[in-house]
Amino acid sequence: MEFITLVYLFFIFVSLYSVFLVLLIYFRNRHRLYFENEAKMFYDISIVIPAFNKEHCILETINAVKNLDYPEDKIEIIVVDDGSRDKTAEICRKISGIKFLEKKYNSGKADTVNFGVKYAKGEIIAIIDADSYPDKDSFKKMIGYFDDPETGAVTASCFVRNTRKLIEKLQAIEYFLIAFGRKILDFVDSVYVTPGSLSMFRKKVLDELGGFDTKNITEDIEIAWNILKNKYKNRMCLSAKVYTDVPTNLKQWWRQRLRWNIGGFQTVNKYRNSFFKKSQKMFGLFIVPRFFISHVLSITGFFVFVYIFGRKILEKGLYWIYSIQNGNTLLEVPSVFLIPSVFTFFILLLFVFTIAFTYVGLKTMNKVGLGFRAGFTVLFYLLFYLTLYPLVLLHSLYLLVTGDIKW
Repeated sequence: MEFITLVYLFFIFVSLYSVFLVLLIYFRNRHRLYFENEAKMFYDISIVIPAFNKEHCILETINAVKNLDYPEDKIEIIVVDDGSRDKTAEICRKISGIKFLEKKYNSGKADTVNFGVKYAKGEIIAIIDADSYPDKDSFKKMIGYFDDPETGAVTASCFVRNTRKLIEKLQAIEYFLIAFGRKILDFVDSVYVTPGSLSMFRKKVLDELGGFDTKNITEDIEIAWNILKNKYKNRMCLSAKVYTDVPTNLKQWWRQRLRWNIGGFQTVNKYRNSFFKKSQKMFGLFIVPRFFISHVLSITGFFVFVYIFGRKILEKGLYWIYSIQNGNTLLEVPSVFLIPSVFTFFILLLFVFTIAFTYVGLKTMNKVGLGFRAGFTVLFYLLFYLTLYPLVLLHSLYLLVTGDIKW
């Protein structure tokens, strides 16, 4: 059996298995997706908002936090300016009811959050990006999960706020599916990202782990893995919502995804010794391998497709050239199929499963009342948007290998 065939079969098997597994977990737990743990008490919460050059949105974010439906005497708002060069600090100094901290030099989000946590008094730390806006009832829905002493962090559903351009609409679909997928992982204790748009942490756990890793450019992935490795739980509250501003053009989007991927690789490298480690349960047996294999599959699938598709085009091209040179009619070409039938079958099967996952995910998130425009956007997302992922991944690997990591 050819090597490329083995690679192709591996790609198809693992891909189908992954999508099927998610759907299986969904159908077993679909009645519990929006379950909320009613809080036995209101914990003291310190909200840390790291900000760097956010003059255009920081005031709106702070106002959204001030409007939260949570006892005022139980909330402390800490805004940390990470050496902004615009009017962020000037705006924050004029806002009453917050604790404003300034750093002289920009040192990155992880260090900024750690700086804010040092001054926090609350038992629970909520991290909110300076361009994110939580729903009024989000805290009440999330806080009950901390009644379980094993819970280290809780995250919310993050939705896109700006949805005018096509690229923003595509990200909106992606964010719906990310929230849905993260909730599915919650049922198997495998939530491996606590996004900065809105996540809560038990302060005792953060102190125990030494805070956020300042060497990792995706601190929200690394801290989630650190929590799981130390046998605490990350939970996901699907009904708690936060809205965020996303990139408005391809260049910004590409740069953001490069950061996500490079940070993911940094995290895998840091926790590589946990790979298939039974003592670390789901973290070692599922999360680390799944994360690594998903990246391998993305690259593998891209090269398998390029190889098979490219080879067939080359073969047909040479056949046509030979036919023209010998005076044969092109209509005598016995087959115009560029992809083998078996390959076509499995790709179509995988596409069907992906459509099923997309439909179930969007329906769960209450976004399937599809008109023509919405249907076209979803189709464009599946056929074109997702194909960008392996390209970004390859670019990320190149930057990682060359050491050209600047953020």
